[in-house]
Amino acid sequence: MGEKTKKIVIVESPKKAREIQKYLGKDYSVKATVGHFKDLPEKEMGVDLKTFKPKFVIKSPNHRKMLSQIKKLSQDAEVFIATDPDREGYAIGYFMYEELKKKAKDIKRAEFHEITPKHIKEIIKKAPRFEETNFGLFEAFLGRRVGDRIVGYILSPIASKEIGGRFSVGRVQSPAVRLVVEREREIIAFKPTPYYVLSAVLEKEGIQFVSFYEKQRLEDKELAEKIYSDIKDEKTAVVVDVQKKQVKQSPKPPFTTSVLQQTANSQLRFSPEKTMMLAQDLFENGLITYHRTDSVRISDEAIKNIRKFIKEHFGQEYLPQKAKRYKSKNTQADAHEAIRITNFVPLEKQKQLIQEKGLTEDHFKLLKLIYQRTIASQMKEAVYERTTAKFDIKGYIFKTTGSVIAFDGYKKVYNIEDKEDTQKLPPLKKGETVKKVDQKLEEKWTKPPPRYTEGSLVKKLEELGIGRPSTYATIMKTIKDRGYVVKEGNALRPTEAAYELIDYLDKKYHWVVDYDFTKRMEQFLDYVEQKKKDWKEFVKQLYEKTQSSGRSVISKKMLDYALDLAKKHGKDISDILDNPEELKKFIDQHKETKPTEKQIAYARSLSEKTGLDLPEDVLNDKEKIKKWINKAKKEAMKSYKLSEKQKAVLIKNGREDLIDQPEKALKWLNSYFKKRRKK
Repeated sequence: MGEKTKKIVIVESPKKAREIQKYLGKDYSVKATVGHFKDLPEKEMGVDLKTFKPKFVIKSPNHRKMLSQIKKLSQDAEVFIATDPDREGYAIGYFMYEELKKKAKDIKRAEFHEITPKHIKEIIKKAPRFEETNFGLFEAFLGRRVGDRIVGYILSPIASKEIGGRFSVGRVQSPAVRLVVEREREIIAFKPTPYYVLSAVLEKEGIQFVSFYEKQRLEDKELAEKIYSDIKDEKTAVVVDVQKKQVKQSPKPPFTTSVLQQTANSQLRFSPEKTMMLAQDLFENGLITYHRTDSVRISDEAIKNIRKFIKEHFGQEYLPQKAKRYKSKNTQADAHEAIRITNFVPLEKQKQLIQEKGLTEDHFKLLKLIYQRTIASQMKEAVYERTTAKFDIKGYIFKTTGSVIAFDGYKKVYNIEDKEDTQKLPPLKKGETVKKVDQKLEEKWTKPPPRYTEGSLVKKLEELGIGRPSTYATIMKTIKDRGYVVKEGNALRPTEAAYELIDYLDKKYHWVVDYDFTKRMEQFLDYVEQKKKDWKEFVKQLYEKTQSSGRSVISKKMLDYALDLAKKHGKDISDILDNPEELKKFIDQHKETKPTEKQIAYARSLSEKTGLDLPEDVLNDKEKIKKWINKAKKEAMKSYKLSEKQKAVLIKNGREDLIDQPEKALKWLNSYFKKRRKK
């Protein structure tokens, strides 16, 4: 039985497990937890509100099976817990450590920042014992998970009841919704004002170029028209000044998570969650380093490889004398590397690797972006010769600039985003006269700020210190899934529900949407990670906030309902209309507990369709019948077939993805026709 001291490596994803298994060979057995295998229970709070002790449960029967397999294998084995190198990954690892510490001979912590044979073997060799790692990471996870659960579980039902409808409140999602709502209100309130742009087309040696009046924006229409008519008949312009200078443009640092999401959103139109899914695959297939990071640092060895690559493929002139070093804003981030390629080979070869791994065209597009940014970050600056010239036309000064690229530098690889104005100018000398061939006076209007895109919203959240690399994509997904924002093109527009929620929270629980408070709480978690603060203190602060709020808010729905009941029962409630507690009491005493005729008829028809039993007590109780109808509708949905007409509407609106999901399709169709009727 020499098999006993087998080495077990535990990672999160089965795909990653297969990849690592290939590199480590038969002495090792690589197993996957399939993501978080433990979490707070779905149907209850799962947190003791006196001690804040959480109750974590195994998420599914499959996870239970996986766990018992790993436990069996780990008996007297050497175990390497190699879940992802961040807070969430560490938490999965910690739960696994707790499960195995009495069984395994030894448990070590391995953090893989790239899935390449050399890196994995090195990390396994020097893996520390799990007990010696930073448990602060797990405590920061606890703070986040428990704190978010308390905020969501306590405030969502209150908000739903008081606003009327289904609303979800989140510690980080709600400030994100507030940003979108505020931007939309700025846009609605914006009043465009006119301004005037005056330009003259000049010519020398057959080369035409545009020059602008020295005050680029004129607010005064009369002045603009006067200058225009003064220069209209003038045929020449005199060069009064020529400045030439060399302008250098430095490459950008390699990608962090948020900048990758922003760039992929603006360049490729990928949503942050799509970017993260693709990046996850690239990471697991060994093509890029770990994709959740706020570091811009690149390891010395990688820099050596990149420099060698630049020299071989672009030549010595593209290689700076010294390697470029990028520093991260927060020093803690530098434990990790930036997101970079792991194979220092040309683009065609990168494409080949993508095909060999069976990945898609979209994977390649993202890899290409990471490849370009990685290589460019170590190349020489781009150099422009910029000429600025001033002209006198009838006593008015006009100005022009032109740039010629003298050396393309890093732009040979990465030439997106920054556009240098490259108007071609003829050689110009002070004192000479050039021809004026035309002039133009344009009226333009100031524009409102643009709507956020998912990329620019991630950027804003990062600027405000809200969210972390692992959460940006989830925040975007949540606010879309919960129906608070919709995408129009690439832009985000808030829905009616978003306005209702933000106005309510602003009045009643302002701290939830307070950017500064949210930022301070994120920093608190960072301190917990560094063992400088206690996670329970984090949770306690949030819990106390949820308990102390102003007076209850009366929603329009509640008020209308109370007035209806008062009319029905011939009661006068004018003296309690602004007292939420009394109003609620009145509603509870007088509300109808019997179902309506319509509800009863509907329930009976559903019972016939589905064959579900419809007990007598359900027919006599409004709440019970509602629950029964919802259950029966779900049952009916299983066999529901969309009509051809319904399918045609979905296809016409680009929602054919819903054809196989009748429940979602009907929801979408309902809201589609509702909007049509409103119009």
